Amino acid sequence: MLTEWGFPPVDFPAIFAALPAQDRAALRCVLGFKVSPSVTQLAGLPVLSLEGTAADAGLDEATGETPCLTFTTSGTTGGPKLVLHDQQAIAGHAIDVARRIGLDAADAALLAAPPFCGTFGNAAAMAAIAGGAHVVCLAQFDGEAAVRLIRQHRVTHVIGGDDMFGRIAAASVGCRFDSVRFSGFAAFHSTAAASIAAAEALGMQPHGLYGSSEVQALFAVGEGKNRLLGGDVHVSSQARLAVRDPQTGNTLPSGASGELWIHAPSRFIEYLEDPAATERAIDADGMFRTGDLARLAGTDFVYEARIGDAIRLGGFLVSPEEIEAVIQAQPGVAAVQVVAASRGVADPVPVAFVQPAAGAEVDEVSLRARCLEQLARFKVPERIVVVESFPIIESPNGPKVQKLRLREMAQAILREERQDQHDAFVQLPQG
Repeated sequence: MLTEWGFPPVDFPAIFAALPAQDRAALRCVLGFKVSPSVTQLAGLPVLSLEGTAADAGLDEATGETPCLTFTTSGTTGGPKLVLHDQQAIAGHAIDVARRIGLDAADAALLAAPPFCGTFGNAAAMAAIAGGAHVVCLAQFDGEAAVRLIRQHRVTHVIGGDDMFGRIAAASVGCRFDSVRFSGFAAFHSTAAASIAAAEALGMQPHGLYGSSEVQALFAVGEGKNRLLGGDVHVSSQARLAVRDPQTGNTLPSGASGELWIHAPSRFIEYLEDPAATERAIDADGMFRTGDLARLAGTDFVYEARIGDAIRLGGFLVSPEEIEAVIQAQPGVAAVQVVAASRGVADPVPVAFVQPAAGAEVDEVSLRARCLEQLARFKVPERIVVVESFPIIESPNGPKVQKLRLREMAQAILREERQDQHDAFVQLPQG
């Protein structure tokens, strides 16, 4: 296990020492970055300094098929799992990414902002190494520091979450970046459009990205008219895609929305020590079931939403982003999330949670009126609830909104309203 020693937000030695011995029985040693020379053991395991003789700790027995690292899933769907990759998947994908986005150019320089323990930061950094690019590291993201490093090192490539670009734009005070020729983003927040528009105005040339822990980040890059969408052109020429009906499993034609299935060299081997989950995720042909709603566009694809986030309304699978975009465009709205909930056995309806901008007031009646003007009736939120913030879960690839928690909140609101209506109906007049 490799970790940075003395990283302020996390007391790794204390966390590791508290693990039950049987849960770390397979570990042979701990590799420490910035570890003190006085530290030689941790919970009975030898601690080797990454800056010292760690590379000489043993013979290199690796082959292309040797498992080499795991990524954690966020636990937002189906519980947290460890996604196991082998050497050739990591290295091969790095080469494909470097060639696709130009990290193999002689003057290429990457701002490596997301943490390397997640696929987002790992795939970008490995691609830079594969392409021979200069890598500028940030131990913890800071907007002002990022702006300073981009200008100082003539950074050509910036990759991260939409919130990162928003913070870079805020710290740039309107000064354009003339060295950046590619930036890639993943949209984790409903404010993504505003953040990416700010990056576009600064000349950062943003591209939407698609990926996952299972097929690695930067699996596909938005190009041309789909440049700001998730997905589009997959970086590997060997990738195979299919879109299937989530309920029947039947293959759908190009342009139809369904569940995206992927077979590619960047695909994971298995969920570590979870064969049942692996069997559910990979079919007999080696196709990985992504759990994502997408549509094919020729040989490429466009990502729409997580299947779990998509809402079945009026018999149609609807991406919540379609509804969110209408509400997000209204004055005073800082962020919005839409989920589905139902009253008892009735069909699900959309419920929107809105975070107002600082000092602003938003009105549910007015927002619903705007939705009625621009959306089909069955897509109009049953309720628009104002909240101070959304429930967030931290993941190796950045913070993510807990959709499951929002669905529980929406369900509780509709259930309470249904009970109130029932009580009002059965109450008899006194006399």
